[in-house]
Amino acid sequence: MTLPRYPKYKDSGVEWLGEVPVHWDITRLKRVAAVFPSNVDKKSYEDESHVKLCNYTDVYYNDTITENLEFMDATASTEQIAKFSLRAGDTVLTKDSETADDIAISAYVPRDLPGVVCGYHLSMVRPSENTHGAFIKWLFDSHFMKAQAEVSANGLTRVGLGQYALDNIYLALPLFEEQSSIERFLAQESGKIDVLVEDQQRLIELLKEKRQAVISHAVTKGLDPDSPMKDSGIEWLGKIPSNWSASPVKYSCSFVKDGTHLPPSRVDVGIPLLSVRNLVDGHFVLLDDDSMISEQDYLELCRTFVPVVGDVLLAIVGATLGKTAVIPEGLGQFYIQRSLAIFRTKGSEFNHRFLNFVFQSDQFQQLLWQHVGYSAQPGIYLGVLQNFRLPIPPFSEQLEIVAFLEREVAKFDTLTTEATHAIDLLQERRTALISAAVTGKIDVRGLTAEEAV
Repeated sequence: MTLPRYPKYKDSGVEWLGEVPVHWDITRLKRVAAVFPSNVDKKSYEDESHVKLCNYTDVYYNDTITENLEFMDATASTEQIAKFSLRAGDTVLTKDSETADDIAISAYVPRDLPGVVCGYHLSMVRPSENTHGAFIKWLFDSHFMKAQAEVSANGLTRVGLGQYALDNIYLALPLFEEQSSIERFLAQESGKIDVLVEDQQRLIELLKEKRQAVISHAVTKGLDPDSPMKDSGIEWLGKIPSNWSASPVKYSCSFVKDGTHLPPSRVDVGIPLLSVRNLVDGHFVLLDDDSMISEQDYLELCRTFVPVVGDVLLAIVGATLGKTAVIPEGLGQFYIQRSLAIFRTKGSEFNHRFLNFVFQSDQFQQLLWQHVGYSAQPGIYLGVLQNFRLPIPPFSEQLEIVAFLEREVAKFDTLTTEATHAIDLLQERRTALISAAVTGKIDVRGLTAEEAV
């Protein structure tokens, strides 16, 4: 259904807002709400009262702030508690971040939250008497407000939206009763879209689980369900086909090494120095902001080893430990940091793509994390990795398994891509609908539930 427009419009005088209904006011945020940038940090002080702190991630990952969230413990002064305690109708938003597109992410407070205080890196927007708090939340979900926030943000290493910039954000304000109509319409319509998004997200999770199950079974049990089995003698592997063997990594690979522990100085133009962040969706790729080292330093590092096409990479340091990929053709010269380990298989005995699938299996991933050590971040030593025993089918069977898995994984990946694309379209639809409603491009007054479908 095409939603109706208002009978008459006027020029808002604001370029990116365009025309608005003739009876709407053009104003600034400070005229319809009070804005409070918080100064309550995560530290606790003995001379302050204990509170629960609504912090950045609570806002970033939730549309509403309710008592059901697990707030962190902190302290705040009497003045801070009086000013920054969350009340029904408040909108809390991110006021600074590493990138401008994370500015002004908002969450709504539907009920009073005694003892919960707005934390640092956030601002509170508290509506005046002639403004609905939920309408302000919908405003901050619109393209219009997001664009203003990005343009107004400033900074170098971090970008921020200051008090003046927030206070002076433009908005189009309908009558108080009309705000209620818009709120009801958007709550209803966005709720329908959210259900569809959740359905697609569940589908993606099921596809990931099925993908993992197919990989894990194929690389540990083979493709023949009638194959005789034997005990591998390895706890994580269990029974394997009787014609398979099991061998430590150090005997199955001709070369195992991690990247440089002492990376050279960075340069503006040079050879890419790649890390775990270059493992993207199972592929090893170059990124626009990769670190660079000089050609002289690259040649010095290559005296130890040179990464080549077909080498298998495994993340061995950090929260993404266990991510894996095969070095593809076409990357050109590059080197790797210590967060990655490189495995070069014995080509006539152990196929590199089979090894990559073994690394992806649930059983191997669990084995990795069982042997992780912790210092500043999780990591696993090469000496431990080299002694892990891997399943070794006959080489011809390895190739059959690889061919089978590449076909099956491609199917799962295609379905996952389609579901992800559907989510993107639904979210775009949601934002477009919100933007149209809060800027008066559509007239939702008096629409029944059936008419809004």
